[in-house]
Amino acid sequence: MDTTSANHWPWDVLGIAANADERAVRRAYARLLKQQRPDEDSEAFQRLRYAYESALQIASNGAAGKLAAVPIHEPMPASVPIPNTAAEPELTSVRNAASASAEATVESMPGTETVSVSRPTPAAQKTPQPSGFIQAPPEVNLREPDAFESAVQMWQNFVAQRDQLESRRSLQDLFAAVVNIQTRDELEWQALVHCLNEDASAALRINLSAVLGWRDNAAHLRRRNAIIATLALDRVFADEDYTALRLRFTNAMALLEGPQPPLATGAHALLRAGVRTEMEQLLTALSRYHPNVVRLRLDSEKVEFWTRCLTFRIGAGRLFGPALALSGWCGLLFANASMNLNSDRWFDQWTPVQLAVLLATLMVTLVASAATTVLLSEPQQQRLRTLRSIGRLRYGWIPVWLGATDAALCDDGSGRLTLIAMGALGICTMWAALIYGWPRIKQLAILAAVGAIGFGFAGHWIITDPRAWQMPFAHGVLFAFFFSFAQQECRGWLARRPRLAWFGATIWFAGFAALIVLLLQRDERSTQFAWALFTVMAAAGGVLATTRWNDFRRAVPGFFRGYVHLMWLALAISKPDIIACVSAGLMSVWVIEEFKQRRLSRGTAV
Repeated sequence: MDTTSANHWPWDVLGIAANADERAVRRAYARLLKQQRPDEDSEAFQRLRYAYESALQIASNGAAGKLAAVPIHEPMPASVPIPNTAAEPELTSVRNAASASAEATVESMPGTETVSVSRPTPAAQKTPQPSGFIQAPPEVNLREPDAFESAVQMWQNFVAQRDQLESRRSLQDLFAAVVNIQTRDELEWQALVHCLNEDASAALRINLSAVLGWRDNAAHLRRRNAIIATLALDRVFADEDYTALRLRFTNAMALLEGPQPPLATGAHALLRAGVRTEMEQLLTALSRYHPNVVRLRLDSEKVEFWTRCLTFRIGAGRLFGPALALSGWCGLLFANASMNLNSDRWFDQWTPVQLAVLLATLMVTLVASAATTVLLSEPQQQRLRTLRSIGRLRYGWIPVWLGATDAALCDDGSGRLTLIAMGALGICTMWAALIYGWPRIKQLAILAAVGAIGFGFAGHWIITDPRAWQMPFAHGVLFAFFFSFAQQECRGWLARRPRLAWFGATIWFAGFAALIVLLLQRDERSTQFAWALFTVMAAAGGVLATTRWNDFRRAVPGFFRGYVHLMWLALAISKPDIIACVSAGLMSVWVIEEFKQRRLSRGTAV
């Protein structure tokens, strides 16, 4: 072996020359073991342990090879003439004893393979030898180098040629030239272990993975030594993923690898078109799918810094976007709720009190939004997420919302319940926004319009009390929060309780029958109770079954969809009772189909 290959595995780990003997290997291992304790750094200890075992095996095999190459005794000529004296029987006995002793000595040497010594066959023993000649000593059959030694020598010869290390063609030629399966497996293992070296280039690791197919087939390496294979493969795959991320997120990776600016400067850098979205996608990919890239290739402090910059940038955007809009809306509800009952509740009737209420609502909401999205540290954010997951806080606003809307719908005409309901819906809006976050304004506006106008609530309030024009839209905003966040969670909770789901379906159909009866009576009080019942059914329908409103949209040709939407909205404003009956009927059909599918799935499972 090369006596100067101190930069090759495993000699670089032990810090000794490649021609060191077993004693030097053990001394180096004992010295390094004091510095790398298994309870402090398990990865470094496993790497040191495997380097020690590999070096010990190489040194042991090297000693055995040298011993096998040394003659048992001094070589003698093939035929040496000696006088034929009476002492020949004694010489023959001495020669046989020496030969047997040499054979026993070779077989009993520790750490060596058994060396077979060829003996003369019986036929040869019977062959008469010329008088005056002594038979030459038996020949020693030297052992062929094993797969491990061959693989180590081949890999060290390969890495010694620096110009070939980053050539994929050279790697292909190296492994294609190996025919023996055991030698190829050992060569692959030597290549894998070489990837643990700090001086191994990323291009070499990537080319090895591509040539040997480690991304798709590495089970045989893990079976050999799971810890070493996992450490090496993590480093290899980290290099591959890092290269792919640099190609995909060019601008974000340039910021992530560049010098770290102040927080305000970093947040300002994310204002460029597309950079904020790219950085958000990159950080999401790193945290969810490529944690080894952060651990092995990137600076974790810079990743954390740009995470803070992104949080600050998104939080600031939300403060001047959805948070500002919803804060103004909640302030409008609170201001109208604080007005005189006999007023028309329009802007021209406002007093300084209503203006103060609006401004105070804006300030409180914006400060709360800034505290929950920008100013809190990561441990505080974690505690806030834990607090948001508590059931009473996460879903408590739903019964308050439905109860306040029902109370406003059943108002006796004095307007007292309507004003209280406005304040309650404003509180529920802020409550839901702090729990689930601030949705996109466009999505929130579309869903709020569907909940307010599409279900007929705006048309009903226009007919009964046009002064309370804020009520259907306040209800629509909360319906948008419920549809976007809470509805799917409630469906999952109900799916795990089939008996409660059947009970809810029974109540649903009883409510549907009561809705039809109340609307057919055509008196004011019955209509109010019918719409209060429909408010709960509109929210419960999406929990009991998957509402498929988009099926109707796809069923209409694209050219006519706009006209169909206009017709539906006109009918919802002018004839809201019909819209309530049609919507409840469609949801009833979907509830029936949902429970049929559940029964079929349970029958198939059984």
